[in-house]
Amino acid sequence: MKFSENHFFKLIAFLIILSTLPVMITGSLSFWQSSKAMVNLSNEEKLQNIYQVRTNVEKSLQYIDFSITNFVRSSQTQQLLSQNIAVPDFTDYHQLRRDLIQLQTMDTGIEDIVVASFEHNWLMSNNGIEKLDYQTYEQIKKSYMHLEGRSSWILEKAEMIKFPTDIRNTCPQYINLVKMLPLFSGEQNGLVSVFIPTCEITDIISEKNTGDSFLIIDNDKQIIANTSPETSITLDFDKLDMTEKSGQTEYLFNGTDYKLIYEKSEYTGWTYLSLVKLSTLKQKSASIGWITLLIVSILTILSFLFAIISTRVLYKPINHLKTSIINYHDSKSPLTGTNEFQLIESHIHNLSLKNTQLEKRAQSQILPLKQLFMIRLIQGQVTEDEIPVKLKQFHYPEVWGWLTIFSLKIDQTEHDRFKEDETDLVLFAINNIIEDIIPPTDRFTPFILDDIQSTVIISRQEQNSRYTRHINQKAEFIQKEVFRLLNIHISIGISERFKKLRKAESAYKESKEALKYRLKLNKSAIIFYENLNRNYSTIAPFPNHIKKNIFDAIKISDKAKVTEEIEALFEYITKHVIHPGQIETMLSRFLYELYELKEVLGIHLDQLENAKMITHFKNLATLREMEDWLIFEITLPLIEKIEEKDTNKYKKISDQVIELIHNNYTSEISLDAIAAKLHYNVSYLSGVFQKETGSSFSEYLLQYRLDKAKTLLRTTDKSVKQIAEELRYKNSQNFIRSFKKMEGMTPGNYRLANKG
Repeated sequence: MKFSENHFFKLIAFLIILSTLPVMITGSLSFWQSSKAMVNLSNEEKLQNIYQVRTNVEKSLQYIDFSITNFVRSSQTQQLLSQNIAVPDFTDYHQLRRDLIQLQTMDTGIEDIVVASFEHNWLMSNNGIEKLDYQTYEQIKKSYMHLEGRSSWILEKAEMIKFPTDIRNTCPQYINLVKMLPLFSGEQNGLVSVFIPTCEITDIISEKNTGDSFLIIDNDKQIIANTSPETSITLDFDKLDMTEKSGQTEYLFNGTDYKLIYEKSEYTGWTYLSLVKLSTLKQKSASIGWITLLIVSILTILSFLFAIISTRVLYKPINHLKTSIINYHDSKSPLTGTNEFQLIESHIHNLSLKNTQLEKRAQSQILPLKQLFMIRLIQGQVTEDEIPVKLKQFHYPEVWGWLTIFSLKIDQTEHDRFKEDETDLVLFAINNIIEDIIPPTDRFTPFILDDIQSTVIISRQEQNSRYTRHINQKAEFIQKEVFRLLNIHISIGISERFKKLRKAESAYKESKEALKYRLKLNKSAIIFYENLNRNYSTIAPFPNHIKKNIFDAIKISDKAKVTEEIEALFEYITKHVIHPGQIETMLSRFLYELYELKEVLGIHLDQLENAKMITHFKNLATLREMEDWLIFEITLPLIEKIEEKDTNKYKKISDQVIELIHNNYTSEISLDAIAAKLHYNVSYLSGVFQKETGSSFSEYLLQYRLDKAKTLLRTTDKSVKQIAEELRYKNSQNFIRSFKKMEGMTPGNYRLANKG
């Protein structure tokens, strides 16, 4: 069967994806992070540029503000502002004008400075000093007197300036610094106005410009300065969210995406903006992208080569496994599948089925192995080093409090409910019941040895009272369940508790020893070995006199006497404090001698066959059962056998005597002669004959001769005398008297009555 190798190509594809995908993802993330870092760096750069532009602009403005402040605070200026300008004062005026011109020539970008006195109605600028008329005053008041604060920066278009100035209109807009005079008073006695063309601000911005668009707008969103005027034509500042002190946002202008970065000035309230094309930022990261693409391409090629080489290495054991499976698989278990893994899966499935079968076989053997281990353990055949190995192998508990051995036997009365050869089946059933009702964590494997079922019980009770109560409850529970399921009674012998499993041998002997004490108890006994009285000071002598009385009664077939003497035997055992072992020995001796008596008497009794007798005797649970067994199962049947034998023997003897009588009735025959011939005592022979026939020897002989005489009288013509002589009567008269006595008539009359 040929299988495709599509998994090889799948593995290549998988490894290519596995190796190249991380490279691509890493390259993409690297490019993204680099681009992001580049943008952030550019943003920081633009913020720094804005900061520098703002600093330069504000530095110039602050210088102008500071210079004008010093100018208006000078004592000369204060004095001139507080008086009318007359001809004698032109010297001071010229000095004031020189100071104003000097302020405009200090590279400040100022085109004109106007000083006005509302109190004395005069105005001074680059055009000179002139009278402040009412109309000009009203225009100034309307345009500038409402400004908040004593000093303000405002943006004005050149044609909208209300002062008569000497500005050159170099820019369409001017920045006007307006200061109310005096500076530190609530009065408005005059003002000073400084005009700076916005082109000067644009020039300051351009000094630091790197090609980007910079704008400055005031609080009214009017553009003060712009390095790229074309960008301001359609720029809608109202749609821009610039509520924060600084920030950035994206803005679409003429189909081009811009990054707009702004920062607000606390000094003037103006907003400084920088517009950068996003395409410009992306161009800066393009080189990083190309480098990243080159690196990713190289790594992808290397990953591809690595995937091919790795696939060959990884696929080699799979290919070897596939070849081995195809070459060595069992033809009885056909392989299925269209690729390597389906082939391997099919093979593993076959192996799993075989393994399951082996596990079932092993599982069927594990219980006998456990039972064998327990039997070897209680027989002392397990070494100290072997115990922990077996505990782990058979998954027995390895930690416990105390161990105790329960040994149980079926009470003898229960044997009457089933045949003797069914005892093993009953014990096996009890063994299974204990396995079911006691959890494996509370016991070791139950086992059967000879006619005793035993279990090593695990107890975790440390206190003596709790331990005893726990073990007693466990034993009662076993008895109840066995009786409920099998309807039989059992007795349980319980060993002393122990810790080490190597002490199981002695504990098993203790439980068996405890079972022996059930002889003196009723059925369903629970006997603790530790509660036994094992200190017997004396040994009762064997009751030979009772035994002799029993044997004599058996010989003469006296059933009443036998029953009486056996009761006396067990009364003797009960009165004496006899160890169960001695009871067993005493009764075993009695049975052995009874067996010898049976042999002497030549009697065959199944119950007294040696092996059967011992087996049955050891199964007896109580003395009462033993007493009944000896009376009704042994001695009385034995007497019946003896009587049966005697009956047959007596009949044989009497038949022999009768035969001799029948063969020799015409001769002189006597009991003594027959006894001598048969080799019996005359008295014994007389007693046996009378017992079997119901009459004595002489009576039977006389009756038999009389019957023969009657036959002769009826069938022959012999005379009475001849018949008397033939039957060995002394004379005919004796024959006639004897015949008349027995029949009530003489021989002659009998012949006449029965003749013909």
